[in-house]
Amino acid sequence: MEPRASEGALALALAWARFQPRTQALAGVLGGRVAFVPGPPRPLPLRYVACALETWRLLRSERPEQVLVVTPPVLAPLVAWLWCRRHQAALVVDCHTDAFHAARWRWARPLHRFLLRRARAALVHTEEAEELVRTWGAPGLLVPDDVPDVTQAGVAAASERPVVLVAGSLDGNEPVAETVAAAAMAPELEFRLTGDVERVPEPVREAAPANAVFTGFLPYERFLGEMLAARAVAVFSTDPHIMNRAAFEAAGMGRPLVLSDLPGLRARFGQEVLYAANRPAEMAAAVRRAVAAEQELAARSRELAARLRRQRAVALDRLQAMLAHPPARVLRITQHSFPGMPVVRRDVVELVERGYEVDLICLRLQEHEGDPPVHPRLHVHRVPIRHRRRLIRYPLEYALFFAWALALASWLGLRHRYAVVQVDNLPDHLVWAALVPRWRGARCVLTLYELTPEMVAARVAGRLRRPMLALAGAVERLATGWADRVVVVSRCCFEALRERGVPAERMSIVVNSYPMPVPPRRRPPGSPLLITHGTLVRRYGIDRAIQALGLLAPAQPDLRLTVMGDGEQRPALEALAQELGLEDRVEFTGWLPWAEGLARVRQATLCLVPVLGDGYGRFLLPTKLLEAVQLGVPVVCSRVPAIEVYFPEGVSYARAGDARDLADRIHELLSDPERARRQAERASEMVAELTWERVRERYLEALGLAVPEPVLGTAAS
Repeated sequence: MEPRASEGALALALAWARFQPRTQALAGVLGGRVAFVPGPPRPLPLRYVACALETWRLLRSERPEQVLVVTPPVLAPLVAWLWCRRHQAALVVDCHTDAFHAARWRWARPLHRFLLRRARAALVHTEEAEELVRTWGAPGLLVPDDVPDVTQAGVAAASERPVVLVAGSLDGNEPVAETVAAAAMAPELEFRLTGDVERVPEPVREAAPANAVFTGFLPYERFLGEMLAARAVAVFSTDPHIMNRAAFEAAGMGRPLVLSDLPGLRARFGQEVLYAANRPAEMAAAVRRAVAAEQELAARSRELAARLRRQRAVALDRLQAMLAHPPARVLRITQHSFPGMPVVRRDVVELVERGYEVDLICLRLQEHEGDPPVHPRLHVHRVPIRHRRRLIRYPLEYALFFAWALALASWLGLRHRYAVVQVDNLPDHLVWAALVPRWRGARCVLTLYELTPEMVAARVAGRLRRPMLALAGAVERLATGWADRVVVVSRCCFEALRERGVPAERMSIVVNSYPMPVPPRRRPPGSPLLITHGTLVRRYGIDRAIQALGLLAPAQPDLRLTVMGDGEQRPALEALAQELGLEDRVEFTGWLPWAEGLARVRQATLCLVPVLGDGYGRFLLPTKLLEAVQLGVPVVCSRVPAIEVYFPEGVSYARAGDARDLADRIHELLSDPERARRQAERASEMVAELTWERVRERYLEALGLAVPEPVLGTAAS
C-alpha cells in the first residue's frame, strides 16, 4: 500500500459534470477544493474512460486526505475508491437519487452497494434513500442541498409581463409539454423554462405559446438572478423519488414556490409552498395563486429557507463527526437474551446507528422473543443454553455460559481488534471472558445491572449465606477492579459501590431507559384495570399486588389485574389468585412482544410497581416504572430509596411489602381520576431527564467512544 503524502490537500470534491453547485458547496464544507470533470465530447464509453483517467490524475496531483465524489455515474466512485484504498484516504460518496431509482442505473446497484459499504459516509437526498443505504450496511447520511442567499444572484433579463421561472433541465423527468400547455392557459404571465432546449421534442417547441420562453442553460449567478426577479418559481417533476435542488434555491431567494404534488416533496417542504398535480389546468391555477399571494408566500419561503439551513447544519455537523471519528468495533458479552432484554437491544441499536460494527455474544433466542433485528453491522453469536429461573441451575448456567463466552470472545478477539468490550452481569465473573480482547488493547467496561452481594443477601438463607456473601463480595471487588470502567443503573448503586472502594471517577450511571415507540392513543378501559409487568420473581412483589386486589374486590367488583411476564414465581402467584377467589379477575399473559406489551400498559388505568424492601429492593429503579411514566400511566409503587431519588413526587408511594397500604393508594387514585391525571403529568416531566434521548451520550462516554450524532436513521428493530 502506497503511503499518502503528508503535504496532500485536506479534501477534493469531484463530479463528472460541467458544474454542480451542491458539490461546490460540499467542497467548501470539507475545507477543500472542487474539480469538475465533464470529459470530452466523445461516445459515452470513451468519455467515461477519459473522465476516469483525468480523475486519477487529479487525485495523484492533489493527494487529498478526503475524497468526495458524486454518483452516478458509478464509475466515478469506483475510481475514487481504488485510489482511496491505495492511499488510505477517506471516501465520501454523494448519491443523486438516480443512483437508486433510475432504470438506466439499475444494473449498477450491486456495485453501488459494494462501494457505499466501504465509504466513510454515503450522502443522500431523501429519507427513502437513507433507509435503503442503511439496509445495505452503509453509513448513510441525509444531507439536504445548500440554500443560497440573494448575494449570490446576478442580473435577470427584463420582461414586460410578470415572470414565472420554471426551473429545471428539461429532461425526461419533467412534464415539459404540460408546462407549455399551462403557459397557454395563463397568457398574462411569462413562463421562462430553463434547461437544455435540445431535449425538448420539436412538436412541443413549435406548439409553445409566445409567453413560454426557453432560456437554455444559464450561468449559475444568472440563474439565481432570474429566480430573484421572478414573481414565482415553479419546479415540476414526474419522478416520485426526486428532491429538486431548484426548490432549495427558490427558498433561498425568498420567492413563492410551486412544486409537483409528490409525497417526498410534501414531506420535505411542508406547508410553506403550493403543490399542483402535473396537469396543465392545475399547474396554471397554482402558478396564478402563487403570483396573487406573492408577499405571503415569499415570507413563507424565507421561513422555509431558515428551516432548511438548520437541517443542513445538523447534517453537516454529523458528517464532520463521521470523518473525524472513524467507526470502531465493539464486543458485547451478556448472559441475557437478544432482543428480549430491552436494555441490550437499546445499546446494540444505538451502536449500529452510530456506525459501529458490533459483535454480540448472548443467550440463545427465547421462544417469546420473535424475530431478532437484522443489520449488516450486527453479528450475533448465540450460546446454546436455555435459561431456566431455578436457583439450583444458576451455578451450572453461569459456568457453562462463561466457558462458551470465553472461547467465543477469545476467538473473536484474535480475529478483530476491538475498541471496547462491554460485559454485563450477572454473573460478575463474566468480565474475565474479555481477557483476550482486553489483552489486545480493548477498553473493558463492566455493566452492573445487579449488585450481587445484596442479591445474595436477599435470596440465600441458612449456613450457605455467609460463605456465599463472602464469595460474592470478593468476586465483585476483583471484577470492578479489573474493568477499566464500571457502569451502574442508579445513584443508589453508585453510592454503594463507592462505599466499597470503587473510585467515583471510574464509574458511570446509565439508567435503564430506552427509546419508546410511538404509543397508541391512550384510552383507559371502561372498567378499572391495574397492570404490572416484568419478570415474575419474589422481589418484585407481585403477590402484594394480588393481595391488594383481594382487599379492594368487595368495593370494586369490576376491578381487574393484568400480570404480564413470566418467571419462577408464576405457579405460586396463580395459586394465590385462586386461593383468594380472584382467578377470574387476574390475567396472566406470559411474555408478550415488547411493542404489544407497551400497548397494553398504555391502556391500563394504573400501573403497579410493588417491589419489596428486602435489602436489595432499595437499589431497584425498575424499567417498568420508567415505561409507565413515559406512557402517561399513573403509577403506584413501593417507597424505596432508588425510586425516591429520581421521583420525589409524581408517583403514589406505598410502604414496601404492605398490601393494605398498596390497596389504599390504588383506591385513592381510582376515586379521583383528576388527581391521577395530574400525577401522571408531573411524573412525565420528571422522567424527561431519564429518557434515552438524554442518557445516550452518557452511555457512549462510559464506553469511551467518540460521540457523533446517529448517522444511519432508524435502526433495525
